Amino acid sequence: MSTKVVTLPESPKGEELEDYIAALFQASGHFVEKQIIESDPSDILELDIFATYYGPEEAVQQLIEVKSGKWGFTDLFKVVGWMEYLGLERGAFFMTRWDDRESAQRKMEPLGLDVVCFDDFGAAPRLFTEKGFGSFAEPRLIGLWRHSYGVERKFVKLIHQKERAGAEGARAAKTYHRQINNGTFFARAPEESLALLYDAYREHSKLALGYAREIDGAGFDPHTPASDSPSYKTALRNGTHPEVQACMYLEHRARLAILKAAVDYALAHPDGPPEFRVSEDGKSFFFQGLAYHVLPETFHDGIGWLRKQSNFRRYATFWQQFLWGWGGFYLEDRAEEEFEWMAQYSGIPAGEIPTALEAFDRFFPIAGDWLTTPGSTDIHMLKMVPFIFQGIGAHQRRIQYNLVDNLSALRPSAPYTIPDLARRISCAVDFLL
Repeated sequence: MSTKVVTLPESPKGEELEDYIAALFQASGHFVEKQIIESDPSDILELDIFATYYGPEEAVQQLIEVKSGKWGFTDLFKVVGWMEYLGLERGAFFMTRWDDRESAQRKMEPLGLDVVCFDDFGAAPRLFTEKGFGSFAEPRLIGLWRHSYGVERKFVKLIHQKERAGAEGARAAKTYHRQINNGTFFARAPEESLALLYDAYREHSKLALGYAREIDGAGFDPHTPASDSPSYKTALRNGTHPEVQACMYLEHRARLAILKAAVDYALAHPDGPPEFRVSEDGKSFFFQGLAYHVLPETFHDGIGWLRKQSNFRRYATFWQQFLWGWGGFYLEDRAEEEFEWMAQYSGIPAGEIPTALEAFDRFFPIAGDWLTTPGSTDIHMLKMVPFIFQGIGAHQRRIQYNLVDNLSALRPSAPYTIPDLARRISCAVDFLL
């Protein structure tokens, strides 16, 4: 395992400050979306962070703006305008210095905007909780999520870099990222978002494999009928070709976006899709469920299953944590303990975690199961999770099991568990450095 260390700045600025604020929301149980841009055709607005908390009674949404430099009341009223445009009752503005504008808290509160100054990052998590944004089951997860967002940010930058260099796969990946991160966010209803997401999903059904074959010299094809690629195999097994791993990340991002939209749809229509609505004068009928009926049969089956789960409203949050925090795997010989931790962080009872892990099989059925054990190891993993994010998950185990200095203290049941975890951590460290 690498002896190199990825350090986090104690007083983050710029992109790293945005990652820090996002990590606070993520570690406190929110579903987090970042850097969302609406263009029609020019940029209308750019949202730093959008957080949703799926509580027992309702889903609470809020817009978060982050400023690490100079700011003024114009910036605050801009955010209030965005809140009005999006129909939001609550928003937050985070910065690192007051600039003699302490009155902003009092003036913005009636408009639903919380103004928060993090001039002491040692006290930031406590202030975050005192302001009512959420509490932390495990404060150490804040640092882990900062690393996770660092991987995400570097993946996106890498795709842009490769696109400028002329890679067709990177051009398609850039488009796909824009579609799933931006395009569907501003849909008028969950079913419209689902229709857009499935269209994008079909257009890029084999994005990572197609890009890997381009690296092999065979040309890019996001629908390639081939199933073999040396570059794809080494990316899966050894964490090589970070641009291919970035595409794997985007493929799972799309599945996660579909799952979130499914949760939103099930909450909006708990008894099934609306069929007919009569106009106020009683003379006209409106078929509201049309968008639902053009969605794939796999979605119909999946959402039927989803509605039967007592805690389905937390499933999107759980899967975001599982993919980018837990690395898309759990240790089979410690499953009971790991499910207890996942329950603590996600709000889903431990006994329901195995059911929640069926979601990809229900919505995106493939030959075999999505979760697999790759050899003589205790790692039971979701297929196609980037090796680098698996490294984030392996680091998570170092934190959970207090193995910072010695992974062998884990005492696994399978012979390759320790070297498998070590390889994944080294891969993540090398990428972040």
